Amino acid sequence: MTYGMIHFDYNDGNYSIDFDTGQITVYDFDNSCFGWYIYDLAELWTHGVGWIQFEPDADKRKKFMDDYFEIVLAGYRSETNLEDSMLDKLPLFIQVTLMEGIVDTFEVMRNNGEEPEYDEELSFRIKCMEDDIPYRGFSHEIYSCEEPFEYKERNI
Repeated sequence: MTYGMIHFDYNDGNYSIDFDTGQITVYDFDNSCFGWYIYDLAELWTHGVGWIQFEPDADKRKKFMDDYFEIVLAGYRSETNLEDSMLDKLPLFIQVTLMEGIVDTFEVMRNNGEEPEYDEELSFRIKCMEDDIPYRGFSHEIYSCEEPFEYKERNI
């Protein structure tokens, strides 16, 4: 099974952990819809980088994210029947979450009557999409731990 009811906004701000029991409580289901389970995991992956985003060593960032995702995946699979074949699609779905974020940013600007304007975080997302940089650029030379997820023209 690969598709079903998903949170659609699953991130570190939408769950709490009872450290005495290990129980995780997920909340904020106002965006829930039917979709691919891997979308929820891609969304959680992109928001999980906040725990390690300032680490200058890309190998340490990757190791942390691999460990983080292994724990997240075990918990997610305790509630869903995510097929192994879908895990190969994680980089694609991370790109999908980037695209959704880009579209959402422009939608909010339009709904607020604002003209689109330069934003370094938006530019970072677009650059990752244009250049097909996987995993939100987190292990790529485009990434800067001094200015996480911001893109300015610079020599890389």
